[in-house]
Amino acid sequence: MNRKYPYYPLVPVATSKQPGTEWFVMACRRRWGFKNLGTWVVRDMRGRPGQPSVHSSGAAMDIGYGPTREDRAKAVQAWNWFLQHSKALGIVEIHDYKFGKFGRGYRCSRGEGSDGVLVYRNRGESAGTGGRWLHVELDPHMATSQDAMKAAWKALPRP
Repeated sequence: MNRKYPYYPLVPVATSKQPGTEWFVMACRRRWGFKNLGTWVVRDMRGRPGQPSVHSSGAAMDIGYGPTREDRAKAVQAWNWFLQHSKALGIVEIHDYKFGKFGRGYRCSRGEGSDGVLVYRNRGESAGTGGRWLHVELDPHMATSQDAMKAAWKALPRP
């Protein structure tokens, strides 16, 4: 059964960073060397005035990687691991802007793991192209609970 995507139609606006999200970013930095390109910031979604970005909730993050083939291989490894464990980690959305011509995206409402992935066919579908980062969104429980996120992450096998 597919999970409901929790940030449509309304994105709750947080008043600060969320501990589960911040711990997830730190764990990605330790495991893959990713950089935090941004978590909580109250703003509208790009290209959609008046529609708050999930970054406004503190549940979204952009985790960046470097320009080398090895850096991209780490990002693909992370993408695959995130997909494999999307339910356990409370991941509800992922965007990979560097994949193919228009990128790809996972959303929990389409299914778990690879069942939830859509390879974008054009700019209209795309969330953006060419960026060297993964955009990850967590469900509200995992975003707000560092203890839950830490326990879930540590219970999973390393990639």
